[in-house]
Amino acid sequence: MDSTVVIREASPQEVLDWDDLVTRFDNYRIVHKLAWLRSLEACVRGKLLYLIYEKDGEIVGCLPGFLVTIGLLRLFGSPLPGWQTISMGPAFDKNRISTHEVITLLLSFLRKRYRIHHLELMSRELDLESMEALGFRGQSIPTYRVQLHAGDEDRMMRTLKDSARRNVRRGIRLGLNVKFEDGEVFVDEIYDQIKEVFIRGRNTVPFSKKRVFEYFRHMKAAGNLLATSVYLPNNGINIATGLFTAEGKELLLWQWAHRTQYRWFRPTELMTWTVIKKAMEAGCDTLDLMGDGEFKAKFGAKLDTGEYRWVWSRYKSLIYLRDLAEKCYRWYTGVR
Repeated sequence: MDSTVVIREASPQEVLDWDDLVTRFDNYRIVHKLAWLRSLEACVRGKLLYLIYEKDGEIVGCLPGFLVTIGLLRLFGSPLPGWQTISMGPAFDKNRISTHEVITLLLSFLRKRYRIHHLELMSRELDLESMEALGFRGQSIPTYRVQLHAGDEDRMMRTLKDSARRNVRRGIRLGLNVKFEDGEVFVDEIYDQIKEVFIRGRNTVPFSKKRVFEYFRHMKAAGNLLATSVYLPNNGINIATGLFTAEGKELLLWQWAHRTQYRWFRPTELMTWTVIKKAMEAGCDTLDLMGDGEFKAKFGAKLDTGEYRWVWSRYKSLIYLRDLAEKCYRWYTGVR
């Protein structure tokens, strides 16, 4: 029997069945599914590729990513920086295909078929030694992760730090109203609050309202969306908002924000606690708070450094240019 592993683009029917293909692998996440990919496709100037790995006539891995052209340069990102997307990379059967096979085939395919110059992947599933041996530079991307205790709300409450528990109870006592949203007008509200948060931190928002809208629209249609608002009890003013997704056993925070003038109410704790309870009811056992920030530890989160961004370029000078562009972008947004 031929045990050669091959890589190819998915057929039109396989694209339609993409969610069924990726969810057969234990290491898939919401970012691998069509809803997330379609939300990105609506905002990213690039071609969405659906790549499939086959061994012995069976599909053993799936890798979505975007082919992006910048001038004369051709890049492949799964994802590229600035897309507000956690680990994408490959979803695959580690018992049947190795990191070395996954990446060697990917590089060969992309170089021959699309003549790419630069490639970036984010994943916690790829072997570090194999990636470095293949010429990739790895950078740990920290996040904070919470273990959820489905079916045991009291135990989950005890996981929160004292300050968070007090603020949850305080919010309930003050009559704050947490509501799950499904109307698209919510996008205007949360984006306005996000801008307020970034301005407060002397930054500019690195993504457009369209990105938020496409995320909201596609996650809602797929049944993964948990969009929330916190309202004051009397006048109904919206003082905090959040966007979460629940897929499989994972709850994922995408964005949250609150109005500066109402921060005294500490609405984020009650909002997050309400979402956690709903996610536990759906069987979620982990919450990824999507990014760094020690303040997230108040929800019982632990620092997780297992995620890596892997960068490869055909020419070393491209990596230097990439890093310089990232520094210049951060400087530019700071000045703005």
